[in-house]
Amino acid sequence: MFHNAVKQLKAKCKIMAINLSIVQRPNPMDKTAPRKYYVSTQSAGEVDLEKMSEIISEKCTLTEADVLAVLTALTKEMTTNLLEGKIVRFGTFGSFQLGVSSNGVATEEEATRSLVKGLRVKFRPGRRVQDNLLLVKYSLSTK
Repeated sequence: MFHNAVKQLKAKCKIMAINLSIVQRPNPMDKTAPRKYYVSTQSAGEVDLEKMSEIISEKCTLTEADVLAVLTALTKEMTTNLLEGKIVRFGTFGSFQLGVSSNGVATEEEATRSLVKGLRVKFRPGRRVQDNLLLVKYSLSTK
């Protein structure tokens, strides 16, 4: 059943290749430990709101300016809602939510706000993203 679903997706979708490279990194927990090699993704560039607006406007009846206005309003609303502690859901694309990283302590009484080390935005992929991740191929560049 799972393999049939992947076959159906492959028939509908364009298979994308993710470029990889080999990088050497230190152990962040032990700077004196020997460096190790890791496989890492390589960026294929970037796209900004203006370019996405242009591309989206070519696929619908909205003008580029209309799409840009919607995307700009969307980012503002998303930021506002995240900062209000809400989960922002984008249907089958996924959801965004704030999260914190903190130090652990032995007892509940020791747990306070001062343990918070940082704030981040967490993304949880939805069905559309998860399904398309099954189609990704990897290309490892060698030096």
